[in-house]
Amino acid sequence: MDQHFRKATGSDLDLVKQTLYLALSWDPADPIPPFDQVVDHPEIAIYHRDWMRRGDAGVVAEFGGSFAGMAYYRMFSDDEHGQGFLDAATPELAIAVVPEHRGRGIGGRLLSLLHDAARRDGIEQISLSVHAGNPAGHLYERHGYMPAPGDDDELMVVRLGPHTGEA
Repeated sequence: MDQHFRKATGSDLDLVKQTLYLALSWDPADPIPPFDQVVDHPEIAIYHRDWMRRGDAGVVAEFGGSFAGMAYYRMFSDDEHGQGFLDAATPELAIAVVPEHRGRGIGGRLLSLLHDAARRDGIEQISLSVHAGNPAGHLYERHGYMPAPGDDDELMVVRLGPHTGEA
C-alpha cells in the first residue's frame, strides 16, 4: 500500500477534528474524555471553527486510501488563540499521525510539506505547543523547532527560510 499526501480542503473538517483528538490523546497512560466532548470544548473548538478560513493551510496523509495523519496551521489573534500562540503573524501548528501508521516517516513528511506550503504563502515561522514527555518533541526538533525565547519549553517555533520557487 502506498502513502499519498494531498493538500487539505474545506471538506476536511472531520479530519481536522480527528487530528486534534489524536494530538491531545498522545499519552496512553493519561486517557482523555470522549471525542465529541474534547473537540467541542471552547478551548479546542478554536482550532477547527470555520475551517479553511483565511490563514488556514494543511496537508493530509493517506495510506492505502485511509486517513493516516494530518498537519495544518492556523492563524490566531491576540484576542483568540491557543496554547502554541506566539504572535498574530505566526500560525500555530497541529499535527497527528494515526497510531497504527506511526514510525513510517509520515509525520516528518507532513511537516516538510506543510513547511514548503508555508514558505510559498510567505510565512516566516510556525509555532506549536508540546508537552514535556511527548515523543513528538523529537520530531519537531529534527525539523528545526526550538523552544521559543523566554518560554517554559512547551512553546516551540521553527523559522522558515525563504521560498526558493521549487514546487
